[in-house]
Amino acid sequence: MDSTPDLVCVGHVISEMIYFPDGVKGPFLGSPPAYCSVAASRQGTATGISTKIGPDMPQDLLQLIIDAGVDTAGVQNRDRTTTTELNYDENGNKEIRYPSKASPIDAADLPESYHGCRLIYLCPMDNDVPLEDIADVVKLGETSAVDLGGYGGVHMSKVNRDAVASLSDLACGVSEHFDIVKASDEDAATIFGWDNPVEAAMRLLDSGPSVVVITMGAKGALVHSAGKQWHVPPLRGKVMDTTGGGDTFMAGFLSEYLRSADPLKAAQWGCATAISVIEQTGGVRLDRMPTRSRVQARADEGY
Repeated sequence: MDSTPDLVCVGHVISEMIYFPDGVKGPFLGSPPAYCSVAASRQGTATGISTKIGPDMPQDLLQLIIDAGVDTAGVQNRDRTTTTELNYDENGNKEIRYPSKASPIDAADLPESYHGCRLIYLCPMDNDVPLEDIADVVKLGETSAVDLGGYGGVHMSKVNRDAVASLSDLACGVSEHFDIVKASDEDAATIFGWDNPVEAAMRLLDSGPSVVVITMGAKGALVHSAGKQWHVPPLRGKVMDTTGGGDTFMAGFLSEYLRSADPLKAAQWGCATAISVIEQTGGVRLDRMPTRSRVQARADEGY
């Protein structure tokens, strides 16, 4: 890519094994930055990624990012790759374990070609960008977004969650730095200790962002901004694998937000992106990530 990307995703890509009640699958390319960058690029959004891997990263997994057209100037080959074990129980609840983790990411790790990008999106697995480095990373983009899954939410390791005095204080403190804040309903319940997505959105909005998005799986998404609230229903489809659904929702949301700056349209586009993905399985695969025309066709069906 010769010019600055419009969207830069920041966080560790992972080599992931997925444990379902009926069997084990993997390794897959996974993580919010992997799903989001590939899905956004497939839709035609000029996208870059800032991440760290090691020589243990399977080359075929990394090649998926390259083949999707994602700018890889921000991929650094260092000591090790983050590997995860994603365990689903019979009720669909998940727990993540981290056999190994890559080193943290800070502002110095983002190449100069990413400075001044239109939107920088911190979507960590587990505090990939340390708290003390968030402000400096955010300054590199014109607009900023964060996924709280790695800052108090369900992606955060149990060890790191247990070391935090207050997950709600952590999440709200992180949210102060960003224009757009995203959390899943599972993240919100973990962060606040109660299951009320509407109240969670309001609490996060009070922290200072302009837009808060709460993804709710089969219940769609909530979008809150100053004085406005929307519940965006999901599109119907035959769901096969929800892994990556929230991350690809954000790929669609941020791609449309860059075009229109309209949170409602962005959420509708995010839902159309997500259903196109979760009707298939297999982690981050090019044929699983929809093109813009495919998303438009799904959006036309339901919106």
